[in-house]
Amino acid sequence: MDYRKITCDSDEFNDAVITIKNNVLSKNNMPKLIVGTGLSASYGIPGMWELSEELKSKLGFHKDDDIKNAWIRREKDINDNGLEEGLKTLSSDEQKLIDEIRKITAGFILRKEWPKLLDIYQKSSGFEKLLTYLKSTVSVNHGVIDIMTPNYDRVIETLCDKCGIQVITGFSGEIFQRFEPLILKKKDYYRMCNCCIRLFKPHGSINWISNSNGELLINDLAYLWKHRDDIEIIAPGGPKYEAGMTNNTFRIMREDFNELISEMNEPYSLLIYGYGFNDTHFNTVLYQNTKKNVLILSKDIKEEVLEKAKNNHMVTAFFQKDSKNFMIYKGEQIEIDKSLWNMDVFADVFLG
Repeated sequence: MDYRKITCDSDEFNDAVITIKNNVLSKNNMPKLIVGTGLSASYGIPGMWELSEELKSKLGFHKDDDIKNAWIRREKDINDNGLEEGLKTLSSDEQKLIDEIRKITAGFILRKEWPKLLDIYQKSSGFEKLLTYLKSTVSVNHGVIDIMTPNYDRVIETLCDKCGIQVITGFSGEIFQRFEPLILKKKDYYRMCNCCIRLFKPHGSINWISNSNGELLINDLAYLWKHRDDIEIIAPGGPKYEAGMTNNTFRIMREDFNELISEMNEPYSLLIYGYGFNDTHFNTVLYQNTKKNVLILSKDIKEEVLEKAKNNHMVTAFFQKDSKNFMIYKGEQIEIDKSLWNMDVFADVFLG
């Protein structure tokens, strides 16, 4: 199908930029962010394909025959459809395999992430530019920027450190931080800083360690590596929703963020970056949220999401299809000459 084409230096596109910034990146419509693996990939943190290869190398030759055979039964589906789709048939009855996937995933991400953190801190990027822009735009009376991410890594936390933005995770303490859920809702807590990020990680984090009293947040590599089997994450696979319901920390993170984006009377927008729309408990809320301005930046976007964008003029999307760059704006799919799904390119064009 042929689409109308415009260039990003045209008057029509410049008018669209002004409108999008007013709708999604302004003080009056401060965005709540949903950030997926697209951010991690832009910093070289391995994605699902690399993780799939790691799991194959470990589970296909596992010394426990139950785990090995359970993995082998799903290997064809994984090869044909990708890791998450291939593991969707996992059930809570296969807890041994689920636990082993979690342990291998945690160790793999920790091993790959840690050496990159200093480079992430030092490297200039579009996402850093976005955080700096939002920091300068956020209201002085409510200096809170909300971010939800299913990512396990600490890219967002590292960039907030660089930008001088305090991160509120719901954990409190110094060396061994404990989860205190009321922190995520305590408005007085946020008045102590001009700007802070309230970070929701409903699938866990590479620096959360499970112990008998719940989760501890720890950023000491030696401790994390020694206790990597106890890192608290929801690994890819079928029982994501169940795990998110039974673990109190995961459940609170999910419910609190869903509550925030369900508040129809609050002035805000949604900025969705690098997110695959693979988590049903967030997608339900997103699909019902038809009266807020939404901006989606993602190289690959599912057809069902594109159709929803075309049918809702409140949604703008930048994406790539068949090696061409597109936007959906006011219900129309238009070919453009820049890869604005890429946050570095987007930041240059929209934020200067």
